[in-house]
Amino acid sequence: MVGAPDPQHARAVAGDPFALTCGDIANQHQHPDGEKLVIGVEFALAREPALHKRVERMTENRVGRSVYWALTETCKGRPASFEPGRLAVEAVQHGKYLVQPRSGSWRSAESWWTEHPEDRPKTHRGG
Repeated sequence: MVGAPDPQHARAVAGDPFALTCGDIANQHQHPDGEKLVIGVEFALAREPALHKRVERMTENRVGRSVYWALTETCKGRPASFEPGRLAVEAVQHGKYLVQPRSGSWRSAESWWTEHPEDRPKTHRGG
């Protein structure tokens, strides 16, 4: 199918989510199977032991979305063959690219950040 990920590569990624490449991320919207591949990886990586404490505090969904953000940011300026998974997990583990809590009001988010200051989004200066 046009735009679908290579089946052999997709099987490899299913067995090892760290095999996802920046090319997979860049091409994910070309075919629904590409999107499924990337979504599967973001949640597989969220279940990595290194992120267990984050999941306990934030939920698997928020950690998975944070991993996706970290994957996309890690791929900026890198070749399509680069595998960003390990750097993305490390970034989320250390509090970078954390997706803020969903809330009907900022007051609730501010309350969360008061209780969990390590989860407050980091300000990015100069790149």
